[in-house]
Amino acid sequence: MFDDDNFMDDDFDVKELVNRFEKMVKQHQSCYFDADELNVILEHYLQQNNIKKANLAADIAINYHPNNPIINIIKAKQLLANSNAQEALSTLKNADLDREDADYLLTLGACYSDLGEHQKAIKAYMKAAKSFDFKDCEDIYNFIAVEYENLGEIENALKFFVLGIDKAEDIDNQYFEIRNCYSLLHNMDDAIAFFRKEIDKNPYSVSAWMALGNCYVRIGDLTNAIEQFEYAISIDPHYKKGYIDIATAYNELDKFKETIEIVEEAKRYNAESALLLCLYGEAHAKLGNNEEALKIYQKVLKMDDKIPEAYAGIGFVLSDENNPHSAIKFLKHAHMLSPYNTDYMYVLIEEYNKIEEYDNALKFVNEILDLNPYDENVYISMMECYVLKDDPDNAMESLERGLRILPNNAPMLYRKAFLYFAQEKEESGLLTLEMALSSDYDGHIEFLNFDAENLTSNPNIMDLIEEYRRKQS
Repeated sequence: MFDDDNFMDDDFDVKELVNRFEKMVKQHQSCYFDADELNVILEHYLQQNNIKKANLAADIAINYHPNNPIINIIKAKQLLANSNAQEALSTLKNADLDREDADYLLTLGACYSDLGEHQKAIKAYMKAAKSFDFKDCEDIYNFIAVEYENLGEIENALKFFVLGIDKAEDIDNQYFEIRNCYSLLHNMDDAIAFFRKEIDKNPYSVSAWMALGNCYVRIGDLTNAIEQFEYAISIDPHYKKGYIDIATAYNELDKFKETIEIVEEAKRYNAESALLLCLYGEAHAKLGNNEEALKIYQKVLKMDDKIPEAYAGIGFVLSDENNPHSAIKFLKHAHMLSPYNTDYMYVLIEEYNKIEEYDNALKFVNEILDLNPYDENVYISMMECYVLKDDPDNAMESLERGLRILPNNAPMLYRKAFLYFAQEKEESGLLTLEMALSSDYDGHIEFLNFDAENLTSNPNIMDLIEEYRRKQS
């Protein structure tokens, strides 16, 4: 509920207390602790998320000091730690306790938080901060920030995350929360300005440079992102995450030679990792060095046989080499390890289509649909499966299903028009084509490539495209 370094340190040396308690437990000794000391020990274990030892400290406190008023707070904390928030709240409310006590208020706030009563939690936390005259309350401000975030009040959440920055238990996570708030507020310019100030305060903060780089990632400016990540690894050449983010950005930019160079640099500083080597393997594969890529992925699996990127990487290489049966084996294993990665599923769909197992392909289409019904590609993939199955009715229904979710979606409209033309329903095809052209004129180039010979030889189609070309100019 509170930080060891906050308001209890004046009275207790937490480390000494915990060491004494650990020694007592380990040696099965009997040692006296008063109720306040056991409360501090309990808090320490709760912060460490060590519920087993937190329960032990609470049980000892309850057995040794049943009549001490603080025992009701200890009972409430124990109940809360064991997912009994409602009972913990009742324990607090029914006890004869000082309602202005900070420990009481923080425990009360935690109860309300677990019960989803975020406004009440904020009120309790604010009263706790007030009891300290709003001094050294950064940890409490972080609790308040989370409650505002849960309420969807992002501006308030941001304000309190910033106020709580000096007592953040994990500065990388704190920066993530701040960056995420700015992103939700569609204000990445201010996010960049904020992290620039953080860097001005501490130019050697790897976390601040990484946070700034990730702001640039959010706005799609990968070149600037790489520059910030490079500052981070220049400060700490052994920082593995920095190399991973640089390599990821280079691969996104199709700068595969640069990826290889940055991974070689990481190796010189003993900063390679399984994930970084997967990016290394991807770069080699994209450059056509499939044999080298496979060697790298095999090395990764010796380091960590549970990393989905390595299995997927092998699957992608085998797909590229037109070995669908083997590709499916590795991609299915990657999917098992990372069931929400739709990239793996889309390639599985392609591989099953290659071997004419369309029903298996459709199983993965439906998995993607369950995960993201707003993904236009899933309806297009569904259509393609049914086209390959020679089932034009379900192919058309796939697109109509998608257009109900994403009206006026040009890629789906162009494909719907193509299906109409393939079925010799010219009037419906022209009407649909006109809708597609008005939504995205440039999409007609891909449309004509669906069946260049037949589509380009249809004068009605070409006249309509020419009409929209004139409208564009």
